[in-house]
Amino acid sequence: MRVLITMMGRSTWGLFNSVWASIRVWEYLPDKVYILTAGCDLELAKRASKMLSILLTEHGAKGEIVTHVVSEEEVGEIAKAVKEITSREKGAGNSVALDVTPGKKATVLGSVLSGMARNEFDRIFYLYIESLKNADRAFLEIPLALQHPHDILSEVHPTPKAKEG
Repeated sequence: MRVLITMMGRSTWGLFNSVWASIRVWEYLPDKVYILTAGCDLELAKRASKMLSILLTEHGAKGEIVTHVVSEEEVGEIAKAVKEITSREKGAGNSVALDVTPGKKATVLGSVLSGMARNEFDRIFYLYIESLKNADRAFLEIPLALQHPHDILSEVHPTPKAKEG
């Protein structure tokens, strides 16, 4: 089973479009998505969850989405929460990817640091958009020439990991 950990940032579109890009570019269709969010962003996360559910089920996935509230700025607490999620999912034999595109700095740092020592992540996705002018639109409504999807681990370690899930 494929699991994706992503995070709520300032925009539901950043989260949604990055998942959509991962599906379209790398054919990474997650069966389960964890959305990390600070309590103050819970309403945005709920909206993103509804949007993702439609996207995932339209592509044939289960569309299971879990919203997980984390501290807004405590990097250590965020790292601990992500470690717990990845340990549980990896223990169940699942592939775990991390999407750092939409997150705020503390959430991104805590998430990345949680998996670095033990090499927990199978993929790390990042969608760079050259201009924020149209960033609040759907993925296919933003010129593709302005969007640059990255699979960070494959760029750093060109040999793909054996277990894809």
